[in-house]
Amino acid sequence: MADVQRGKLILGGHEFNVKDCSDTHIYLFDNDEDIDEERDIITKTISMDVWFEEGEFGDEEVSPEIIINEFPTEKTDIEDIIGMEFEVRNVEEADEREDTLYVFEHEPFMNYKWKILDKDGDIIHVTISGTAITDGYSEPEQTADFEGEFWIRMKS
Repeated sequence: MADVQRGKLILGGHEFNVKDCSDTHIYLFDNDEDIDEERDIITKTISMDVWFEEGEFGDEEVSPEIIINEFPTEKTDIEDIIGMEFEVRNVEEADEREDTLYVFEHEPFMNYKWKILDKDGDIIHVTISGTAITDGYSEPEQTADFEGEFWIRMKS
């Protein structure tokens, strides 16, 4: 069970299970800014894509997706990233970073906190919570609180 990607997203009171597929993963790679400056120490950047199994959201069947783009960590090893928390405070910051939640369309988050809790082999344990835009085309736009706890495979 330790190598299976798993977890749940609770979005506006609706539950979605993590989809254990190759599109669900946490990326850990060298920070391009460090490489461009040819530093002696290359730090890591982390990002996350999580796909979810189809489920009900209101009266629709949807398959959500969370995309969290690159956060520089200033750390050189995944072990040093355990315990770190990343935060996006508003929709403008999420839009600029291109962090999105897909429900009906890709929409920016209103805000979120993402925490790296633990590592077991190549599985990373994380939590995320905040508020997301779920339908930006409706008037007024629809939002929902969300929280998730996931065990996601790391790619580097």
